[in-house]
Amino acid sequence: IAAFLFVIFLIFSDKNLTKEERQRIWVMIIIAVFVVFFWGAYEQTGASLVVFADEQTDRNLWGSYVMPTSYFQSVNSAFIIIFAAAFAWIWLKMGRKQPATPTKMGLGLIFLALGYLWIAYGVKIVGDQKASIIWLMGLYLLHTWGELCLSPIGLSLFNKLSPLRFASLLMAVWFLGNAGGNKLAGVLSALYPQDGNTTSFLGYQMNNTYDFFMLFVFMCGIAGVILLLLSKRLQKMMHGIT
Repeated sequence: IAAFLFVIFLIFSDKNLTKEERQRIWVMIIIAVFVVFFWGAYEQTGASLVVFADEQTDRNLWGSYVMPTSYFQSVNSAFIIIFAAAFAWIWLKMGRKQPATPTKMGLGLIFLALGYLWIAYGVKIVGDQKASIIWLMGLYLLHTWGELCLSPIGLSLFNKLSPLRFASLLMAVWFLGNAGGNKLAGVLSALYPQDGNTTSFLGYQMNNTYDFFMLFVFMCGIAGVILLLLSKRLQKMMHGIT
């Protein structure tokens, strides 16, 4: 947080910044804040979701074969390879009708919320039994779509909006947002309820995995809706850059 604030102070202390440049920089700062919520939920892939896959997912696919938990770490990569070209084709096909970058990023957060809603619903259905592998695979699919709506175009947006003399520093703002998201992911994954223990976050009580996954539904869903509502305002502040 200190590094984030210091970089912003350093950039805005330049008196040669134009009004247009300042507004574009504010867009990047706002986007970076929303990125924290995205990665805070997305990076559960290497944390709480590993525990869920190991302890609460039925990995017996056929006969006596049990899928190793570590294999789930390859699912997101496989989905990216499969769908990256499809998303690129969709944006090219839509041309000027495609959503603006802030809108795409808002959709990325919504996809993340839907992924957690999907697995929360699955957990609620199975009760005390282990969940089918389809619930975890569905989550990874929706999260991959969300990542493709946010991560690659976020890097591109920062590159296009940055004043040339501050390009490296503003790219640092993007990655500091990623770092903040990873820190949040660690904090939240530590709240994963196990052995009947109850955890809480900002007053929200989590008694089981359903409650835990719903935390991310609320967090990403609210952040996504807010970003979508801000999208038109952010587009104006971008001054023609999409």
